Amino acid sequence: MTGVENIPRNGPFIVAANHLSFFDSIFISLLAPRRMYFVGKQGWLEQPGVKGKVQGLFFRGVGMVSVDSGSGSTTMAGLETSLRLLDRGHGLGIHIEGTRSPDGRLYKGNTGTAWLALRSGVPVVPCGVLGTERVHPKGAKRLYVTRFDVWYGEPLHFTEHHGRESDRRVRRQVTDRIVREIGALTGQEYAGIYAETAKSRVA
Repeated sequence: MTGVENIPRNGPFIVAANHLSFFDSIFISLLAPRRMYFVGKQGWLEQPGVKGKVQGLFFRGVGMVSVDSGSGSTTMAGLETSLRLLDRGHGLGIHIEGTRSPDGRLYKGNTGTAWLALRSGVPVVPCGVLGTERVHPKGAKRLYVTRFDVWYGEPLHFTEHHGRESDRRVRRQVTDRIVREIGALTGQEYAGIYAETAKSRVA
């Protein structure tokens, strides 16, 4: 783990990370010097039974926040919840690819992170993880003890574009800049397409 000094000591911030393992958000949260929240779909924290309750308590303890989309879209509900957390001065973690990489490459970023950064004006800390997929391989029922790395890069500020979250070109520009910084930390090959697209092609 390197670069923890890059996480702001005070005020709201966004950590934008790549995504290789289901447990990435937990590792990133636990290793950060400040508490941060990861926003996810409703259901992660509301599983039935005793095991579900224990799982929910654990995820809430490490900063997971569930989103109930109600009649609106889950994406918009997630953005609104995230914005409220930032407005309250909290740190926010986001997996910018939207879903786990299917093959270890770095995929095109979704523009929700840029929307939040441009709307709120808070700094974005690029975060790279490598090796977490070996800790919990896809389909595994247990965790494996193995080395993994987490890097926190220097904060990115987009003050010159503050308030331009409705501009699609600016959102894409900011998103691509963040993804490039993550790639510089991890050294991953860049796929150039969305991870969801790659998964649908395999399916």
